[in-house]
Amino acid sequence: MMQSEVERMVEEFFRGQYEVEKFLGHGGFADVYLVNHVYLNDRRAMKINKQPLSVNDIDNIFKEARIATLIRHKNVISMHDAGIISVSGQDKKGFFNFGLKNDRDKKYAYFVMEYVRGGDLWEYWKSFESRGKIMPTIEALDIMKQITMGLDVLHTNKPKIIHRDIKPQNLLMKIEDGKPLIKITDFGLANAKDSDSSFDNLSVAGTPLYMAPECFKKNFSTMSDIYAIGVIFYQLLTNRFPYDIIKFDMGDMFFGKPWKGDLKPPSYYNSDIPSELDDIVVKCLYVNPKERYKDSGELLKVITDYMEDDLGVNETTVIYTSQISSSGSVSDDDDKVVEQDFTESMEDLLSEAFSLAKQENRLDDAIEILEKAIIKNIDVREKYTYRLRLWKDEMPDEKLMGESFKIYSQDNPNYALACDLLQEAIAYNPEFNDKYEGYISLWTLLSDLYENKDLNSAVESLNDIMEDYSYIGEMYRPFMDILKTGDVDKIVDESLKLIKKYRWDDSKKIEIARLMEFAVLSDNEIESEYSGKLSLWKRGLSM
Repeated sequence: MMQSEVERMVEEFFRGQYEVEKFLGHGGFADVYLVNHVYLNDRRAMKINKQPLSVNDIDNIFKEARIATLIRHKNVISMHDAGIISVSGQDKKGFFNFGLKNDRDKKYAYFVMEYVRGGDLWEYWKSFESRGKIMPTIEALDIMKQITMGLDVLHTNKPKIIHRDIKPQNLLMKIEDGKPLIKITDFGLANAKDSDSSFDNLSVAGTPLYMAPECFKKNFSTMSDIYAIGVIFYQLLTNRFPYDIIKFDMGDMFFGKPWKGDLKPPSYYNSDIPSELDDIVVKCLYVNPKERYKDSGELLKVITDYMEDDLGVNETTVIYTSQISSSGSVSDDDDKVVEQDFTESMEDLLSEAFSLAKQENRLDDAIEILEKAIIKNIDVREKYTYRLRLWKDEMPDEKLMGESFKIYSQDNPNYALACDLLQEAIAYNPEFNDKYEGYISLWTLLSDLYENKDLNSAVESLNDIMEDYSYIGEMYRPFMDILKTGDVDKIVDESLKLIKKYRWDDSKKIEIARLMEFAVLSDNEIESEYSGKLSLWKRGLSM
């Protein structure tokens, strides 16, 4: 079906409850669309099966939904709804008529689930591998811990749930508090069982690179999921796969040929891997399933103990590389996109994100673009993760506004970045406009003054801004006579005299800084001597 036809089908069937926003992608059996629940204003993913249902399909097709509704965990995708959309061409009797050829009285299964707008673990891993880098061990451990936490909910369910297709593409992720949050998805191959015995008489299922040897003989258990986790663990730590599966055909796999050779531990390819971690990964990958960890709960305890006892970290203290460079604030050159070594397409994506963030009611769209870029590109991640955290804050307007004034108060401030952040705050909360718009004009003026050193022109522009914004006028009116002299030495002398007079009055220091700023930006020698003091005065401090 064409997207336009799907949109009509969904919106009419659900009587306006859902609006289709865009096509997200397709798999072997279903297409996925981004929909918005109109009444809850909640974006969700809707899967619609490509083929109409037959009577015999119904019980099996909703297996994934039934399994997913059993699970409620932060590391497992949430299922909201599932059902059948009936399509009829009898428009004369008031039924649905979508112009679909041969679709009279056909039924399509649909599934509504949590929408994860970031990306998946494969894309995140590729961001390292494509740059010839290996994911830092602590990041790999934190990600594997999240996977085992989510999978443990499946393995401890009654009956137990075996996923059977754990792979990076089925591990969705979004960025929360500067770090990836993993979401296990795609239960299409999952099965529940009542005992610890392996499955029998099941067709081969899964993705060969991540399938345990016994799976090719139709034997599945919690231990086969552990094997898949081991492959991912090995992949993240080495940028390699433990066995050269792709060199063999299905017959070779049935007879276990890929696993005849010795397995090299991760430390063979990554010297940063300690022997204790080698042992954990290798145990996941034993050919004999009984030698592996029995389920995800056992592996989770081992990983947690290793992180806490050997490394002294837990999930709240894990530091990702993206957090190191951000260090809790926007960097001075944070939005100078063109200076980065990004591809043209990535530059276009970033420019689009930052442009949308300055438009009213478009911050969610900006977040979606930036989040995807952060997952796919390590340089974007290290540079813009904190910006994303500001956008995703519960009160982004307050955070962005506060960060803009923080940057303005820095030594050698990036006025352009301060303007951008303040524009984003105003776009999110237009009520800020009357109170803060004048600062954008003022900071733009100061940025221009720093570039061209034309004090007289800057003072003329300031006069215009003061007429437009009364609060800017109140700030600068006491200093206009001295500024209009155009003499930087007089401005410095007057500033120092006032600072000495009001050395115990912090609020006065902030006011005097506004005068001194024009001298500092106008003259390189004055900047060299007084920029540090100016930064302190802006914050009401003194040396």
